[in-house]
Amino acid sequence: MIVVVGLSHRTAPIEVRERLALPADRVPSFLRGLVEREPVGEALVVSTCNRVEVVAAGTDGARSNLTDVARVTTRAILDLAPGVAGSLYQHEGRDAVRHLFRVASSLDSLVVGEPQILGQVKDAYDVARESGTVGGVLNRVVPRAIRSAKRVRSETTIGAGQVSVPSVAIDLARQIFRDLSKHTALLIGSGDMGETVARLLRHAGARLLVTGRNDERVRAIATAMQGEPRSFSELDATLVEADVVVTTTSAPHFIVELEQVQRLRRARRGRSSFFIDLAVPRDVDPRVGHLDSVFLYNVDDLSNVVAASMDSRRREADRAEAIVAEEAQSYERWADAEQVTPTIVVLRERLRRVLEGEIDRSFSGKLRHLGPAERAALSVMVEAALNKMLHPTTVKLRRLATDPSSRADLDQSIATLNELFGLEPDAVDGVASVTQSEPPDPALDSDLGSREAS
Repeated sequence: MIVVVGLSHRTAPIEVRERLALPADRVPSFLRGLVEREPVGEALVVSTCNRVEVVAAGTDGARSNLTDVARVTTRAILDLAPGVAGSLYQHEGRDAVRHLFRVASSLDSLVVGEPQILGQVKDAYDVARESGTVGGVLNRVVPRAIRSAKRVRSETTIGAGQVSVPSVAIDLARQIFRDLSKHTALLIGSGDMGETVARLLRHAGARLLVTGRNDERVRAIATAMQGEPRSFSELDATLVEADVVVTTTSAPHFIVELEQVQRLRRARRGRSSFFIDLAVPRDVDPRVGHLDSVFLYNVDDLSNVVAASMDSRRREADRAEAIVAEEAQSYERWADAEQVTPTIVVLRERLRRVLEGEIDRSFSGKLRHLGPAERAALSVMVEAALNKMLHPTTVKLRRLATDPSSRADLDQSIATLNELFGLEPDAVDGVASVTQSEPPDPALDSDLGSREAS
């Protein structure tokens, strides 16, 4: 199965999470480097403002030592951010599967039922596939997690009565300034959530300024939102104009400093400033929030406000948890049964080769008078007999594989088959890679082709 190693809002405040924030352009190289470390064979990274998690599988699929996979994955994370060890958690096997399903279904989110996480899981899967770090295990478990999330969203009302970080940010801005049409807002950066907040501010009547380090991107956003582009080199002057400042960059350091805001407050002549810092790592020095007439909310602050208003949504969580448990159990049964598939495939091929060899000799001897139709009929008969002979063995092995208490019996049965029929261990390993995926599910392919706005 899989392992999950990471941290989230449950184990780490924003000042710890930002140490592990992995820019999007660094994810592919991190993934490729991780799968080069034995025994990790597959990996993807789910990175959001509230969590960074690595989902990994071993080089030997279901038979890999998951504890070793988790250990190597943890080491790779600590190489990136040595100071986060105390905040990391890890899940293995069934626990990891259920955790991934809960994450995708927004049951582990700070705002239970928020829709963005499903799109973020899909994006993480796409990035990993494009990076070449997804194989048979992740190609099955991630689509099943996505399907589980789809069921939760369609069969429960956990996402009803939408209360989001952007909507709360606008409500707070109205509490501070009342009529937003008389004020100026500034968007710094181009993150999805920041753009959503800026768009809501513009719809509320605020004058909108847009700045960032990429001039072309700034002009495009400003045009789309009927705002005014500003050069990043003019940030100080632009901050003097702005009453509401929304930051959402990927900078690894503060772009709004304490001394900068202290200096500019004199130019603003006592007018209040509201900073909405949606970046991880943070864009605004947290000490800014201690200044008079300056209000600062980061993504944790806003999420906590949202979470406080979500009691009704939590009542739907029980139904959602039942769906996730059902979907995870279904996947686990399939994954357990797949443990014996390599042995069954090799045994079938061994018996087929023996039978086909005998038939070929007969076609050259006593049965050489048979025509093409008779020979084809005989081959079909042999295949049917082979299926009937192997059916009881297949059923027995799969039953043992899906019963955790029968692990010893399963190992003994496989060892006995290997010895009696001379099955080569290498041959069993050789077919493992082609037995990790169920037949393609068109519904899942359709799901993966769609994206929710996030």
